Amino acid sequence: MEQKQKTFLKILIRLAVTVAFIAVFSWICHHLWEVVNKNGMMTTIINDPHFEVFVFSIGGGLLGLFALALCLIWNARRDITLISLAAFILFILPLGWVKTKEWFTVGRFDTISMVEDLTLFRPFTEKNILVKLDKPLEKRMEGKQPRIDGVMNIFRFYASIVENVCRKEGWMAEAEAAGTALGRLFTDEADVVFCGLPSQSFSTKAASLGKELDTTLVVKDAFVFYVNADNPVDNLSLEQIKQIYGGKMTDWKDVGSKKKGAIEAFQRPKDSENQAFFQKITENCPLMEPPTMEKHVVGGVIHPPADYRNSGNAIGYSYRSQAADLLLKKKIKLLSIDGVAPTPENILNGTYPYVTEYYMVTIKDNRTEEVERNIRNLREFIFSPQGKELAEKCGLIPMSNE
Repeated sequence: MEQKQKTFLKILIRLAVTVAFIAVFSWICHHLWEVVNKNGMMTTIINDPHFEVFVFSIGGGLLGLFALALCLIWNARRDITLISLAAFILFILPLGWVKTKEWFTVGRFDTISMVEDLTLFRPFTEKNILVKLDKPLEKRMEGKQPRIDGVMNIFRFYASIVENVCRKEGWMAEAEAAGTALGRLFTDEADVVFCGLPSQSFSTKAASLGKELDTTLVVKDAFVFYVNADNPVDNLSLEQIKQIYGGKMTDWKDVGSKKKGAIEAFQRPKDSENQAFFQKITENCPLMEPPTMEKHVVGGVIHPPADYRNSGNAIGYSYRSQAADLLLKKKIKLLSIDGVAPTPENILNGTYPYVTEYYMVTIKDNRTEEVERNIRNLREFIFSPQGKELAEKCGLIPMSNE
C-alpha cells in the first residue's frame, strides 16, 4: 500500500510540474509573439527569402523542445528521450545553417542602405535614428513654431533640428521633391524649406505674388566613393571607376594595389538619385550587373541591387551624408578622385567636383512676428557651434554665416 501511495504521489507531482511547464511555456511563446509583432519583426520575417525555413525550424524546434521537456519530466525511456532530443536538433539545424550563411555573406559586414522606413526619421518617436546633441539645448522654441519641409536627401538633418530645437507640440517635418516643398511656401503650408538653390522660376513666381524668397546657404554635401577602412587603396581616377563598374577591372591589383582580391562593386537602384548622379559623372558608361539581393513583395520576388556591404573587397558610392554613421566610426574611408580627396576643406573651396549645396529657404516678412522670430532663432542655431556639430554628425559640411 505504501508503495502505491508513493507512486500516486510521484504521478501527482509530475502532473503538477507538467501543468506548470505547459503554462510557463505557453506564456513565453505568447510573450515572444507579442514582442515580434510589436517591434514589426513579423513583416521582416515574412519578407525574408528563408521564410519557409524559419517556420519549419522554429515551429518544429519548439515542438521537439516541448516533447523533450515532457520526456524528462516523466522520466521516459531513454530511446524516446533521445528521439525527442534528435528531433529538436534536426529542426534547429536548418535555421542555424541559414543564419551562419547570412553571417558569413552579409551579417558580419556593416552596411549602407537606402532608408525606406521614414518613421526612423520622425522627430519625437521611439527608436528614431536622428542625431542627438552631446549637450541638449537649455531652451527650446517658444510660441508658434515654423513649419519645416524639405527634400528627402537631407531629411535626417532638418528632422534632427526639429527634435533638438522645437517643442514636441506643433512641429512639422516632411520630405518632398524640391518643387513640391517650395510650392508649399506659396500655399502657406510651410514656413521653412531645406533644399537646393531655387530655380529662377520660383523667384519669378514669388515676385508675381508680391513676395521675395530669402535663401541662406547652410550646408554642403558631396557625392563620394568609399571602401573598407583597411583597404590600402586611397585614390582612383574617374576612368578607373568607369572600368571597375563596367566590369573591365575586376581585381584590386588591376588598379595598382598591392592588395589582391575580386572587387565587389556595389551599385544603387536604377531609379534612385544616387544612381542618376553616378551615371551623370561617369557619362552613362555601360555598367556590369551589380550584386543583388532577394526581396519579397506582393506578387513575387524581386532582385534589386544589394545594399553596400563593408567587406574588405567592397567599393560603393552615395552622398556623404548617407554614409555618415560608418564614416564617423572610421569603418570606411572616402576615396580621392583623380587625386582630390572629399575633405571638408576641398568640399568648401570647390576643389572636390561632386558637391551639392543646400539652402534654408523662406519668404521674407511673410509670417507673424512670433514665427519670424523663431525662424531667425532657427537660422542662428544652424550657424551656432551646436548646429554645426549636428550637421557634421549628419555627414554634412556646415557653412559659416558670413
